[in-house]
Amino acid sequence: MAFLVDENGDITMVQGDSGSLVVVGLNTDKNYKVYFAIQDKDRKPIGAEIAVDSNKSGSVIFEVTASLTDLLVVDKDKKTAKYYYGIKSCDPDNGYEDTLLIANREIGEQSVITVYPKKVEGV
Repeated sequence: MAFLVDENGDITMVQGDSGSLVVVGLNTDKNYKVYFAIQDKDRKPIGAEIAVDSNKSGSVIFEVTASLTDLLVVDKDKKTAKYYYGIKSCDPDNGYEDTLLIANREIGEQSVITVYPKKVEGV
């Protein structure tokens, strides 16, 4: 399964899985640094941000590791857990930063990651 992304940009996944997330619709005028970050319901960051260069492309791919998604814990008495993510495009040359709105969300709306508990440990 890795990651399922719906039409709203919400992600469904299993704890401890790795996968790729593709972001499209970026500006192509410069080589932007694009960041992906996860946080919990209290806005506490989970793991380190992932950064990739756009290389003047309209899309980027974030490779999300199992070690990062392993930090997305599901309480034993719950079926799933909710986390939240954000994506930001930055131009390090002039300090420009733009938090991207996923799937035409309004400012302040959360992009959700629904996590199911790990079923197998694996590698």
